[in-house]
This record gives sequence, structure tokens and C-alpha cells, in this order.
Amino acid sequence: MTAHPLVRNAGPLWTAATRSPFLEALADGSLAEDAFSRWLAQDYRFAKDLTAFQAVLVAKAPRDCHQALIGGLAALDRELEWFETHAARLRVDLGVERRPACRRYCDFLLRCAYSEPCPVLLAMLFGVEASYLAAWSALEPAGAYAEFIQRWSSAGFAAYVAALGALAERYPHERAQDGFNEVLGYERDFWQMAWEG
Repeated sequence: MTAHPLVRNAGPLWTAATRSPFLEALADGSLAEDAFSRWLAQDYRFAKDLTAFQAVLVAKAPRDCHQALIGGLAALDRELEWFETHAARLRVDLGVERRPACRRYCDFLLRCAYSEPCPVLLAMLFGVEASYLAAWSALEPAGAYAEFIQRWSSAGFAAYVAALGALAERYPHERAQDGFNEVLGYERDFWQMAWEG
């Protein structure tokens, strides 16, 4: 993935978006329960708004993009159910308000969904998913959160991200790198929010 032009040209933004104290603490088992609960609830809220972003993208996308994008939407729906199941088990309230970092990220994506052309949106969605895959894939699937690590470092998720990367390359745009880089900034802030509260 680091060979993809959008990743390569992002420079240090990529590292900032895919490494964080939250992830390090999750990996070594020292993550506080309230930090994990905060992340779970906020990531659920983010995923709900990402569904809207992706739905608008499908409507704008050429036909040859539909298989990957519609498959991604279906997977995201299953993801929301998965979040709900785990939240019930862990007694995490998914109805909490979005924290500022989450709200800014969601608002950015939804605004761009309607204002940016399809190629920029493809680069942005690739940024969302590729940085997520890279962040989780850097962790060993062990300890209390092994199931979460395995889910977002799986071969199936990696194949989906690769398909998005290929679409972003097939449909380049002069603003694609800017959109990708902005997503990375929001990803960095989201991890920081999960860690710091």
C-alpha cells in the first residue's frame, strides 16, 4: 500500500494518521476501558455518516466503480450491526453525541460528497479505508482486543482497500491528493480524540 502514489505523496501525514498512542496502548493491553468505549461509540457514529458519504459517491460514480463501492456499502452495513452487538455486550452507549473531532470529520466528508467530483471522492474514501487498514495491520492480533485487530487487518478488508486504490488511480484528479491528505489529517485527530478524551 505504501507504493500507492497517494500514500507515497502524503509524506509524514501518512505516518501521523496510522500511528497513535491509542493504538500502541491497545496493542500492549494497557488501554483504559473508557478510552476504548469512547472510540467505539465515536467510530460507530463516524461509520453511520460514512454510509451517507459512500451512498452519494455511488450515485456519482461510473458504472465500473459500482461493484467495489456497493460491496463496500454492504460491508459497512454489516459493520454497523457488528458495532451494535459489541456495544451491547460491553455496555457502551452508541447514542452519545459526536465529539468535536468526529463531528468535524463527518461534516467534512458529507460536505465534500455533494461538492466534489467523483475522482476526488474516490481518493478520499481510499484515504479513509487505507489508513484504517494500515493502522490496525501494524498490531499483533492478541490480547483483549484481538477480535477487533483481526477484523480490520483481514485479507478481505485488504482486498477491498486495494480495489479502492485501483479506482483512485484509474480516475485521477488534480485535487485528489489534497482530498486524500485532508482525510489523513482528520484520521490523526480522530485517534487523538479517542486517546485524550
